[in-house]
Amino acid sequence: CHFCYFRVYTEKNSQEIEDYLTLLAREMELYSRSPAITSRPLNFVYFGGGTPSLLAAEEVHSIIHACRQAFGVAPDAEVTLEANPETVTADTLRSFRHAGVTRLSFGVQSFRDDELRRLTRLHGADRARAAYREARAAGFDNVSLDLMMWLPGQQVSEWLESVDEAIALGPEHLSLYMLEVYPNS
Repeated sequence: CHFCYFRVYTEKNSQEIEDYLTLLAREMELYSRSPAITSRPLNFVYFGGGTPSLLAAEEVHSIIHACRQAFGVAPDAEVTLEANPETVTADTLRSFRHAGVTRLSFGVQSFRDDELRRLTRLHGADRARAAYREARAAGFDNVSLDLMMWLPGQQVSEWLESVDEAIALGPEHLSLYMLEVYPNS
């Protein structure tokens, strides 16, 4: 999307992903030796900052495993994965749930197709609704939806339509945030 300030890769490079996962596990292991780390297990693990749902479920599982090895993870820990509606299917959602993800955070942004097109989002409102239903069917009982406000040309009544639709779906959490445009984004 043209408003994000995250580094973006358009092609998946298996070797780079494997190298990243190896180095991430190593960094966690080294950090776990720090005197600042207590012996308590983690209560939260958060996969965010872009679209981590582009990782395979096995890759997500390997990161959760590395967290368990380095720090310990409480049995009832919340493990959140950010996802865009177009990057998941019913099968991938089931796989993420099986891998240990307990909470999904969908970057819906809007339930209005005209606004999604202006944001250059790859999903439409129908796909956002379907992804939400697929998450519930996959066993996720904790789902969050992200909505943006103050989009260029957006009327308050239009934004409230998206808010009302999000509330009607019944997610456990809504994140409502303002569009911020950064230089060179």
